[in-house]
Amino acid sequence: MENKEHITRLARQGLLEERIEDLYDQAPCGYFSTLPDGTFIKTNGTFLKWLGYDASQLLFVRRLQDLLPVGDSIFYETHYHPLLLMQGFISEVNLSLRHQAGKTIPVLVNTRLVKDADGRPALLRTTVFDITDRKKYELELLRARKKAEEGARVKAEFLATVSHEIRTPINAIVGIAHLLRDTGLSPRQAELLSVLEVSTETLLRLVNNILDFSKIEAGRVSLQEESTNIRNLVGSVLHGFGAKAAEKGLSIRLKIDERVPEQVYVDSLKLVQVLNNLLSNAVKFTEQGHVAVRVALQEQTPGTVPVVFEVADTGIGIAPDKRGLIFEEFAQASAGIDRAYGGTGLGLAISQRLLGMYGSELKVESEPGTGSSFSFTLSLKISEEAPRAARQAGRAGAARGVRLLLVEDNKINVYVLSQYLANWGVAFDVAGNGQEGVEKAGREAYDLILMDLQMPVMDGYEAARRIRNMREGKRSKVPIIALTASAQPDYEGKLTASGINGVLAKPFNPEELYRLIASYGPVPALPIAGQAAAPHPQRPDAPFDLSTFDDLMADDPEGMRDLISVTVKALRQACAELTKALRERNRQLFTRWVQHTETSLELLQAKQLYATLEQAMALLSTVPVDPEQLELAEHLIGTQFRVILQGLAERLKPGE
Repeated sequence: MENKEHITRLARQGLLEERIEDLYDQAPCGYFSTLPDGTFIKTNGTFLKWLGYDASQLLFVRRLQDLLPVGDSIFYETHYHPLLLMQGFISEVNLSLRHQAGKTIPVLVNTRLVKDADGRPALLRTTVFDITDRKKYELELLRARKKAEEGARVKAEFLATVSHEIRTPINAIVGIAHLLRDTGLSPRQAELLSVLEVSTETLLRLVNNILDFSKIEAGRVSLQEESTNIRNLVGSVLHGFGAKAAEKGLSIRLKIDERVPEQVYVDSLKLVQVLNNLLSNAVKFTEQGHVAVRVALQEQTPGTVPVVFEVADTGIGIAPDKRGLIFEEFAQASAGIDRAYGGTGLGLAISQRLLGMYGSELKVESEPGTGSSFSFTLSLKISEEAPRAARQAGRAGAARGVRLLLVEDNKINVYVLSQYLANWGVAFDVAGNGQEGVEKAGREAYDLILMDLQMPVMDGYEAARRIRNMREGKRSKVPIIALTASAQPDYEGKLTASGINGVLAKPFNPEELYRLIASYGPVPALPIAGQAAAPHPQRPDAPFDLSTFDDLMADDPEGMRDLISVTVKALRQACAELTKALRERNRQLFTRWVQHTETSLELLQAKQLYATLEQAMALLSTVPVDPEQLELAEHLIGTQFRVILQGLAERLKPGE
């Protein structure tokens, strides 16, 4: 009732009648009208207030162009006005207007052309919005974005610099620790040194994770895809965790879908890094039960295969509210995780970033106390390279005529490789270290160089760099394949920087080596039919098998005796050095001699001995080292070496 009376009173006083002129004059935006040449003929109060003018100072006195800065005035004459006359309107154009006091005001204008009865341009009616605040916000956003980008760049550079700087003193510590091993330590001192070495390794892993993360943050990581055997790759990664899992009493399970293609294109180093991170966590956080790896195939599309990788464990599990946190950098599922298990909290973050390059992501399913399952899917292209290479390898003489330089300091490796190369008709030279390799590469023209990485006098990295810097173009561009026993991906940058084209892992597969060499030789026009040698079955409990030696030496009994003699000499030295390293608890020396002996053990198919050596390596990594377990490992290794050496000695007897 009161509202009705109030409205009636307003109506009597004429206050409900709003004049159009008042609405126009007091609108929150500016209005003005001009003649086609830009002369002001009408404007509202808001526009005049913004610019500090009286109506008499603008109307029929000035043109719009007079209020524009030079740049905007040129734009008005050359673009704005012609377009307006042509299409009849202009919308959402940014201009600046000069205030009477000299400052400029950013505005957004919309103009409509009004024509007279004859269709000629008569008036230009314009609406103006003051966007001073919006421009200020835009500027602040730009500054904030620039600051954030600069902060990210500085952070990445800082992490990379600090990581590299920390490596220098760590390497010094590692070097000093290695020297201390040769100074006749007491058992107590050897135990303390083992603690130091384990701590140093932990610090190195932390630094490597930080460096990997900083490289990804800085955008310095890209995919380098190559034809890869997925089955072999996953198997080799899993094999690397066998000793650690056995040490904790865990079983490792592997299941690969039989439909997964033999060869696909993938960045094998980055895939290995992701699998290593997942398996490392699975083994670390599992105290009993198993760790399982599954490789499955989703529905295949033409040319590509979606491959699902899954790593599952029966470990401590992850609480539901922490599953998102674990993918953040430097984060753990809980504060107690870091204290109990250690780690940087970067492994999963790095893996997530690497998978993001494939358009994939890690998915997790977990229950506290039950275990966790991490999975991801990669859409990979099927590779036809391997089948072609296999067909080429089946052609007799495909490697014949290749000119090859072998740069290797390990005598047993040189001997075995020499036998292969001679049987395949490869013309080759041998250099005992990197310096000799550079000298020979400078004198002779080779089709291929096989380069060991760790050698005395000059290592393979430096030798490759010097070959790449040779003046003669052909010799500087010779393909260089690295021979290495390392399964770690952290040497990728050094290989690239040295100009090395690829890697052949030790112990090498003879067929793989043949295919590699054959790819650099002439391919016969017609394949020559041949028959594969019959397989040599090995008893599961056999300490060694000479079937590979038999295949290698064929009908050359004298060559077989020479090969066995060289092997016996190498194994005797290895047994002595490995026993010495065990007694001194020198894990680094022990690991080096295991790698040094890998080729011989692979050729002998001495699986039992190799498994024992892996267990001993894991034992030397524990703190403190169990002396009884160490004594047992020494006994087993010595016994298995003696059995193999006795068996080889039997083959050397006349008449054998």
